[in-house]
Amino acid sequence: MIQLSTRLIRHGLLICLISSFVSATLADSTNSAWFTRVWQTDDGLPNNQVTSIVQGRDGYLWVGTAVGLARFDGIHFTPFSYLDSNSNEDQGVIELLPSRAGGLWIRSRRGAIVCLSPDFSKTSIPAAKSLPTDKVLATFEDKDGCLWIAYPDSIWQVKNGRATRFADYQNMSSSGIAGRFANDSDGNLWFTKGVGVYLLRNGQFETVTNTPYRAHLETSRSKGVWIASGKQLFKCDTNGELRDCGSFYPEDSHAGSTVVLEDHTGAVWIGTSSGGLFRYSESGFEKIETSHLDILSLAEDREGNLWVGTAGGGLDRINTRSVQLESLNTGPSPAPIQSICEDDNSRLWGVTQNGLLVSRVNGQWIPALTNAPWVDAVDCVAADRSGALWIGARNSGLYCLRDGQFFNWGTDNGFTGHVVLALLPAATGDLWIAEQAPVALQCLHKGQLLSLKIPRNIGRITALAEDAAGTIWVGSEMGALLRVESGNLVDASALVKSSPRSILCLYPTADGSLWIGYEGTGLGRLKDGHFNQIQTGQGLADGYISQMVADDEGWLWFAGEHGIFKVRHRELELAMDGQADRVRSISYGQNEGLFSVEADSANVSPYIFPVALHSHDDRLWLPLRKALAVVDPKILNLSTEPPSALLSQVTMDGQTIASYGGLDTAETIANLCSPDLTLRLPPTHRHLEFNFTALSFNAPENIRFRFRLDGLDNDWVDATTRSASYSRLSAGNYAFRVEASSGNGLWNKAGIPLSVVVTPFFWQTWWFRFSLLAFFTFSVIAVARYVSFRRLRRRFQALAQQAALDKERTRIARDLHDDLGGSLTQVKQLFELALRNHASPEKMSHYLRRGLAKTQYGIKSLDETVWAVNPHNDSLPHLIDYIGQASVEFLHAADIRCRADLPPNPPERIISVEARHNLFLAVKEALTNVVRHAHASEVQLQAGVTEESLTLTIKDNGKGFEPAPAAAGADGLRNMQQRMAEIGGRFHIQSQIGAGTTISLTYFWAARKF
Repeated sequence: MIQLSTRLIRHGLLICLISSFVSATLADSTNSAWFTRVWQTDDGLPNNQVTSIVQGRDGYLWVGTAVGLARFDGIHFTPFSYLDSNSNEDQGVIELLPSRAGGLWIRSRRGAIVCLSPDFSKTSIPAAKSLPTDKVLATFEDKDGCLWIAYPDSIWQVKNGRATRFADYQNMSSSGIAGRFANDSDGNLWFTKGVGVYLLRNGQFETVTNTPYRAHLETSRSKGVWIASGKQLFKCDTNGELRDCGSFYPEDSHAGSTVVLEDHTGAVWIGTSSGGLFRYSESGFEKIETSHLDILSLAEDREGNLWVGTAGGGLDRINTRSVQLESLNTGPSPAPIQSICEDDNSRLWGVTQNGLLVSRVNGQWIPALTNAPWVDAVDCVAADRSGALWIGARNSGLYCLRDGQFFNWGTDNGFTGHVVLALLPAATGDLWIAEQAPVALQCLHKGQLLSLKIPRNIGRITALAEDAAGTIWVGSEMGALLRVESGNLVDASALVKSSPRSILCLYPTADGSLWIGYEGTGLGRLKDGHFNQIQTGQGLADGYISQMVADDEGWLWFAGEHGIFKVRHRELELAMDGQADRVRSISYGQNEGLFSVEADSANVSPYIFPVALHSHDDRLWLPLRKALAVVDPKILNLSTEPPSALLSQVTMDGQTIASYGGLDTAETIANLCSPDLTLRLPPTHRHLEFNFTALSFNAPENIRFRFRLDGLDNDWVDATTRSASYSRLSAGNYAFRVEASSGNGLWNKAGIPLSVVVTPFFWQTWWFRFSLLAFFTFSVIAVARYVSFRRLRRRFQALAQQAALDKERTRIARDLHDDLGGSLTQVKQLFELALRNHASPEKMSHYLRRGLAKTQYGIKSLDETVWAVNPHNDSLPHLIDYIGQASVEFLHAADIRCRADLPPNPPERIISVEARHNLFLAVKEALTNVVRHAHASEVQLQAGVTEESLTLTIKDNGKGFEPAPAAAGADGLRNMQQRMAEIGGRFHIQSQIGAGTTISLTYFWAARKF
């Protein structure tokens, strides 16, 4: 071991203290307590010359520039046209004033004074015809709502829309031009013109005091007003007594004051023409960094942020710096600090990326122990509970500084590695050492080095931690998790479902959990033998977790590839236990002055893995690649009041249909400022998008939103952007709601929801549905009636057919009984007579011939009956052929000539059995009458076929008759007429004595009988 004298050590520390004083004087200008965030034209600002800034009643920040007016929500600038002209010169703004009615007063570059209505949908020019046309030099609205206007030669008052010339300048200072109005805390109205300061008393402006240079006026929360004149700041009361607060700029400078503002703490901010921005408080004046030295306007928002409008640098926001970036600044360039610890005296020690041991003295990092015994670079540093400082030196092993003496363990003492990656003082007093080249893990136990066997293929050690139970855990670059058990290193990767992604850090908490930061796969937790993991898809801001540390406010802080963020410890526990789907991450970046900040980690530093520190003063220290981040959680503690969310725009199919104010909202676009607004959408819309915002300027990127469309969404939907999109909505009534949270878990109460009505297609309207229902009902009734009628008709048809069949069967039975039965009876009688007269051959022969004739007649009748009922004979050609053949044979037997005039190719029409039977019998009856009564020698039979009917004509050359006989042939004529009537036909007879008789039988095809 090596021992050095206490005197040598003290001498080295004295040199370090002297160096720290020099470093502090250089660092003061770059590490200010104030942070300035800048927005310029690249960020959407209309112009980098910002002439005026005010915050409206709704919380929007209105920014007036040389070319136009814009509204700012902390993220986006929305241009706002307040004049009909599109000229930049006309739209340029000189001054903005909030109106007590909720609107905005705008003084344009062309001299006009415009009043913007509270719903931002229309503008007006008060008493335009009564006011002078001269250039306006100053405007102000007092506590009573009266507008005061200063012109080059007079002051005017506009009250209740009426303009009055209030005062002339003959009693005021003749030098300079008009300055500014202001109300003090007592409501008195002040006015400056040139070097003169005036107060409104008894209806006129009285001189209070004069200043050395042009006076710039600002209200004070206490009595009187603040006056900046030249390079001096004064406090003036109503008696004209000036209290000189001192000079804020060197006397030899040409810079002069331009604007003054008192903030909510009572501090005074002074903007100058070419000297930048200054702040005055009880501790005196300090200069604040701005993007441009020419300051045109100042404003403070409700959250206490100071806004600065510059003449070319854009819009600046100034607030207390919550994150400091520290480095060793003694060399030509800052040296970032990658390893840090705090000893028992609350002194911070660190190691820079270039291998220097440093210490923080009086807020500055300085080289420490410059006369120490090691030669090469220092890799890491740690402090144990006994007051010892442990230092890992490259190629020379381990050093311990205890009570002013150095102790060393090198290769001679069993030290293995050439690089010390990490040092972990354990609660037992042991020191665990992670080494590289070769990979090794050693334990310094009671002055002796013990080596543990490293499993193969785990890569280098990247994390080292001791949990609440005293177990030592080791993480590796190959994703292996190991623990020390009984002096051995045991692979516990199976507990965490190990993957090939590196373990970058391990962090134990008092509840026994071991938190694991992975390279790209998020955050894991091993607790009570159970492992859970969450990633970016569940709200984690970064999947690369290289450092972890807890604060005293209930947050776990993380540093990763994309910077610093924090999550509520309770939320992480709920997510890991499966009781929550997501966590809320609060990220820190540009708003805290952290630009392109990547955390130092084991995957980018081959010789060290950095560990975040929670110091005794409750600050957090996180090594970044470019600097050491120092976080004060108390300053960053978010307000308990969540910001209000509001709708800014609604678009349908890419077209704006509603916006938050705007001069075009009155006619073409709905105004979202209207509390009773209802949007009516056509049923043909395809896409609907709601854009919303929250008016908080501290950390707008950390504001979270959730929304719900009542009538569609069953629960709140977390928004990933400041918009919500819906595809085509069905007809109905909806209400859109949106809420915001600053990240502390509290949500603001949703304001008045936006009512949305989607009109239905005409087929979705109640009257159409009623008509459709009525039509359907009537159709069902009609169909049912039609079906019933068809069934009834079919039943009637079946009954008619059955009746016709029964009738036909009856007829056939009658014919068989009457004709065939009668004939057979006569034949039987004749055969019996023949048998009785067998003794007389002549009589027997006579009776046999008569019986034979009757038999032939019966056979003929049977043939006619069979022909009538045979379905093969239902066609018209068969009917005509049969009637013609039967007529010729019948007349030939009577020795009467028959001339048949029949169509050669009659159409194939179906004729029912009844029709065929009645037609044939009617013809037969007509021929029988001819044979019996006409004494004719010739009969002409004709058949005529048309599309409507069949006509059979029987014409004889007999004796005829006139009138119709009433005896013998009368029954035959009645039978013919009756038979034609039964089949819906027509019977016609024409006769003349000596000229014969003509009978016409007409059967219509359409005739039916049921």
